[in-house]
Amino acid sequence: MNPNVLNTLDPFRTEALRQDIPADEVDRWIATALPCATLTQGGDGPVVGRFGGPAMAPPGTPHPGYPLIATIDCAALPPGATNLPLPSDGRLMLFGFPEPAEIDSMGEAIYVPAGAAVEEMPIPEDSYERNEEDERSLAICQDLPRGEIRLAMDVTLPSYGMVNVPGKMRGEPYPDFPHSRQLADAWLATEQAITTPGLARLGGYASRSDFGGRGPVEVAASRAVRSQQRGYWQGTGAPASPDFDDWVLLAEWLCDSPHLGGGADIYWAIQRDDLVARRFEGVYAIVFWNP
Repeated sequence: MNPNVLNTLDPFRTEALRQDIPADEVDRWIATALPCATLTQGGDGPVVGRFGGPAMAPPGTPHPGYPLIATIDCAALPPGATNLPLPSDGRLMLFGFPEPAEIDSMGEAIYVPAGAAVEEMPIPEDSYERNEEDERSLAICQDLPRGEIRLAMDVTLPSYGMVNVPGKMRGEPYPDFPHSRQLADAWLATEQAITTPGLARLGGYASRSDFGGRGPVEVAASRAVRSQQRGYWQGTGAPASPDFDDWVLLAEWLCDSPHLGGGADIYWAIQRDDLVARRFEGVYAIVFWNP
C-alpha cells in the first residue's frame, strides 16, 4: 500500500493496537482501505459540481420526484479519487429524500453524458418539493444544501464489523477478522482525525452506519432484492443480486435539517456491473434515521 496512506491511517493503527488487537490483523484491516471523494461546501479543493438544482437532463427524462441533492462533474474528479469505475466525463445527478423506508428505494441517480442536449426537468406536482399538504417535507427540502461542491480526497475503512452469514440469525464478525467489531469501533473513534468533514461522499466505505452493526451496502442489497420481488422497485429489469459483494457504495449524504427531528443519512448503492455499464437505474437508496 502507498506509504502516504499508511501514514494517514496512523491514528487508527495506534488506537487499534491500544485495544490489544493483533498487529497483523490491524495491518490486514488497513489493507482493505478504499479512497473516497469527500464533497464539501468549503475548503480549497477543486470545484467538482453543485449542491441543489436545477436538475438538467435530456428532454423527456422523467423526474424521480425526490429533490436533487447534488450534481457531480465526472470530468473534474481526478483519477484515483474513488474506488469506483465512474464515467470519465458527463454529469451524475443524485436524487433522494431522508425518509426511512423498508421496502422502497428512497433515491435515484441519473447520468447525463457529455455533450447531451439538456433542459431543466419539470418537478412533478406530487414530489417532495411541491407537496403543499406536507409542510415538514417542504421545510426539509428548503434546508437542503446549495452552492458549489469542492473536493477533498480521503481514505476510508469500514465503520461496521458484522456481516450476515447464511444459517445464522444475527451478524457475525467478518471472515478472517475475529476482531472486526473492535476494528470498526477503532475507526469510528479516529475517523474525524483522518478524514475531511463534508456533506457527502462518493465511493469508499460509509462514514457511519448503525444497521445492527452491518454496512449499508449489505442492507441495500438485501432490501433491493425484496423490493424488486414485491414489485416496488424495478431496477434495471434484471434480477438484483443478493450477494452484497456484487454491490458498491456509490454515494452517501449526511442530512442535518432541523426539521428532521434527528439526523438522517442516505446511501446510494449500485451493482458494480451496472455502474460499469452506466445502468444507473440500478441504483437503490436506503436511509438511516437517527432520531
